[in-house]
Amino acid sequence: MRNLSRFNKAQFFILSAFAIVSILLLVSGWISPYTVVDTSAVVLMDEPFFFNNIKEKAFLAVNQTKNCEDLRYNLDEYKDFVEQYALSKSMNLNFDYTLSPCFPEPPKFPVVVEVNMQVRTPRINLQSNFTMKWVPS
Repeated sequence: MRNLSRFNKAQFFILSAFAIVSILLLVSGWISPYTVVDTSAVVLMDEPFFFNNIKEKAFLAVNQTKNCEDLRYNLDEYKDFVEQYALSKSMNLNFDYTLSPCFPEPPKFPVVVEVNMQVRTPRINLQSNFTMKWVPS
């Protein structure tokens, strides 16, 4: 009789382990997503990086300007450069800006630079409107 009891315990242990593993596999199948979203295509696109880089460097071009004449000249040169570079990368870039009047004599008011920027490609369309301020030194 003792042998039969050990056999039942071993059989119960094996069946219990099988049932637990089966339940865990079933639950993990419900929890895991049916599809995995592939975000690598966004990382491989040059447009968002290019767009953000243009915006960042526009702030640098304005902040590093010494006087009112250089401000307009720097922005014109920057606009020409980035538009030509965008064309070489098969992107359509519109970089438009307007300047408020510049008064170099005291009281020195900040010059407001309003920028409208848009990058268009067949895959993506990015647009931003932002304002920068430059104070004559």
